[in-house]
Amino acid sequence: MNLANIKLLKKIKILYVEDEIGIQTVTAEAFSNIFHTVTSASDGVEALEYFNGDIDYDIIVTDINMPRMNGIELIKKVRDIDALLPITITTAHTEIEFLRDAINLNVNGYTFKPINMVTLINTIAQAAEARILKKELEEINNGLVYQLKEKTFELNSILNAQDSLVVVSSGEVLHSANKAFLDFLDKDSIEQCNNDIENIFSIFQKEEGYFYADDFSKIDDITRISQNKDKDIFVKIKSKNNSFNIFKLSITTYEFNGMHYVITLTNITKLKEQSNLLEYQATHDSLTKLANRQKFNSDFTTELNRFSRYGNNLTLVMFDIDFFKSINDDYGHDIGDVVLVNLSSLVNNMIRETDLLARWGGEEFMILLPETSIEKSFDFVEKVRLSIQNAVLSEVLKSPITCSFGITQAKENDTQDTILKRIDLALYEAKNSGRNKTIKK
Repeated sequence: MNLANIKLLKKIKILYVEDEIGIQTVTAEAFSNIFHTVTSASDGVEALEYFNGDIDYDIIVTDINMPRMNGIELIKKVRDIDALLPITITTAHTEIEFLRDAINLNVNGYTFKPINMVTLINTIAQAAEARILKKELEEINNGLVYQLKEKTFELNSILNAQDSLVVVSSGEVLHSANKAFLDFLDKDSIEQCNNDIENIFSIFQKEEGYFYADDFSKIDDITRISQNKDKDIFVKIKSKNNSFNIFKLSITTYEFNGMHYVITLTNITKLKEQSNLLEYQATHDSLTKLANRQKFNSDFTTELNRFSRYGNNLTLVMFDIDFFKSINDDYGHDIGDVVLVNLSSLVNNMIRETDLLARWGGEEFMILLPETSIEKSFDFVEKVRLSIQNAVLSEVLKSPITCSFGITQAKENDTQDTILKRIDLALYEAKNSGRNKTIKK
C-alpha cells in the first residue's frame, strides 16, 4: 500500500456495527490498527446513539440483520440526518432482499460474509475518500498560504490514489482532475481536457434514465439536486476503450477566491451489474433459465389488474410433460434435465416478447398470454404441442416427448385463485382423457 493510501486510512473515523460479538471483536481490533478512530456498536439503536454523539464519523460500516434496529432501519435514520455520509454494509449471501433494500438506499458499497478484510478495507477507503477530501479542502480554505500549498500537494496525492473520478472547476474551465479522471478519458493533462472538452457535462451520454445538461450555467441547480437525499443523479460516460460506465454524480462546493465545485463521479457499474444479477437469480429458474414461480406470480398479478381495469383479453396456459417420472426412472435425472432445458428453449422461442413462459415446478410450466383470446391461444398451443411431439429433445430417448395442456381465459370477477383452480382442472382433464391434448375451461 502506497504512502497516500496509508495517510488516507489513518484519517478515517469509523462507526462499526455488528451484532455477532466474535466477529465484532476481531474486526474492530483489525480496524484499530488501520484507521484513525473505530467505535463499535452491537445494533442499530446503540449505533444511532454513537452517531449523534461528539465524533464526526467519516463512514458507517454496518451489518444488515440485527436485533432491536436492523441495518436498513439504521441507514434510513442516518440518511435523515446526513444524506451524504458514506455507508457500506456487510451482508450474508442469504440476505438478498435486505441487500436490494440497502442498494436502493444508496449505500456506497458492500462486502459479503465471511468478511475478506482486504476487500472490506478497500471498500471503506473508496467510500470515505470524497468526504475526507472535502474536509481537507475546508481546512485549506481556512489556512494560510503556505499551508494551502502543503495541503494541495497532499490532496493531489489523495486524489490520485482513489478510484472515483474527481475534477475541480470554478466554471466551464476545469482547474484540476485526478489521475483516474485523466486515465478514464485518455487525457494527458488538465490542459488537454480543456482543449477537447467543452465542459464537464459534455462528456455525459444523452440517454433516457441518465442525467444530461446542455448548459453549464445550471451548475448551482445541479449541485443542489446532487445534495438532495431524495434525489440521486446517475450519468453514463464513454471510456477511452469505448465501453460505457455508469457513475453516481455528486457535487460539493468550497469558496476560495470565488465558488469552486468538486465534482465526484463514483463508478457503480459493477454494483449495478451485481444488483441486476441478484434480481435475475431471484426471479429465474437456475436450470431452464425461465422465469420462476415468484416472477410469474408478480407478472400475473400485474396483468390481472390490467384486465380488471381495461377488460382486455388475458389467457393462461398450464402444461406438463407426460410420463416425466418414467424418463427420470428409465434414463436418469441428467437426461430428465436435458429434456427440461431443451423443451424450455423450444417453447420460449415460439412465444411473443409480450408473453411469459415460466417453470411452475418440476415438469410443470405456465404461459401468460396478454391481449390474447382463448380461441387464438388454443390455435397457438396446438402448434406448441405438435412442435414438442415432433421435436428430438434428447438423442437418448426411444420415443417422442408429449405434453398435456390446459387453457383458460380471465373472466369478470376472477381472482388469481379462481383462474389457477380452473386451469388446474383443465390440465387434469387433459391428463386423464389420454394425455397429449389441449383442454379449454
